Amino acid sequence: FFFFVVFFFFFLFFFFFFFFQAEDGIRDRSPSRGLGDVYKRQVSTQSTWGSNLVTVIAMAVHMQFSGDAQKHVQAYLDYYNIVGNDDNGQVMSEAEFEAYKKKVQKARENRLYVAWRNSKGMDCKMVGPSSSCFCGHRYRDHNFDNVKTKEVHCKDKKCACRLFSYVPIYGSADLKCLCKHSYMQHDPRTKKCKTAKCTCSKFISNHSCSCGQRYPEHTTVFESREERQKQGRAVDPPHMKGNLAAGMGGVTDFASLADGAEREEMMRPMLPGAAHRAIEGGKEEQKEKVGGAASESGTSAFELFMAPHQYGGTVKKIMPKPAKKMVGKRGG
Repeated sequence: FFFFVVFFFFFLFFFFFFFFQAEDGIRDRSPSRGLGDVYKRQVSTQSTWGSNLVTVIAMAVHMQFSGDAQKHVQAYLDYYNIVGNDDNGQVMSEAEFEAYKKKVQKARENRLYVAWRNSKGMDCKMVGPSSSCFCGHRYRDHNFDNVKTKEVHCKDKKCACRLFSYVPIYGSADLKCLCKHSYMQHDPRTKKCKTAKCTCSKFISNHSCSCGQRYPEHTTVFESREERQKQGRAVDPPHMKGNLAAGMGGVTDFASLADGAEREEMMRPMLPGAAHRAIEGGKEEQKEKVGGAASESGTSAFELFMAPHQYGGTVKKIMPKPAKKMVGKRGG
């Protein structure tokens, strides 16, 4: 009987303990953390002040403005795109802003075009406002309005940078020297490593560009509009005339944001050389078969397969030219 009582109490204890634990787990369970579920669980809170509606979302901040608020926000964005950090954190008055625009108008309309160019003359990267310099500052933090002298040095008086030098990094990425130290640990003027006991005398990186060349085979170039036009390089299109945005550098359109190798691929014809000959030859054969009327499907799939693709320029060199057909006269 004693063992029965002990067993009974132990049974009640474990039953109620695990029962309430399970019930508590059901009530406080954590839903799935899948990617789709994360977006479904975004919490949205809205607060209204007068005519301004602000919507805050957990994953990101999305703000909606109505009435005159939208005009004021857009006016500040336009102001910042032109002035940048030249106001030292103090917003200019309308009179000061107009005077500033007149001051920089000539330099901005005939700005310096800045590119990171390889030894073969390809502009691998077109420098923009947020492009990084070897000194750690952005291009917009440099004196990019020095069009005549091309002395695009850093505006920070404490910085030793005397000329903008592009560094091919994005976000939190780093560019390291062969000495295994970051470019930020090197002097922006002499390029020597500043780390104690390091014998590195010059920054050298094995970073490989999309063009196939290494970092030391590139240089940052500064050119005027006339200099680029003489070389047949891209400049601002007519509709961008009068653009006063700060630190545009070499950015002229959306295509200029791509790498130089990608821009060259985009500019190549889709079916050059042998492919064009294959298509034309197929049309001629089809004309003979259907009595002079060309067909839409005049080229066979095999001919298109044998034609060089836009990325296979080497195939064009080794592909033999099609033999000429010997057409004889039919006897009567």
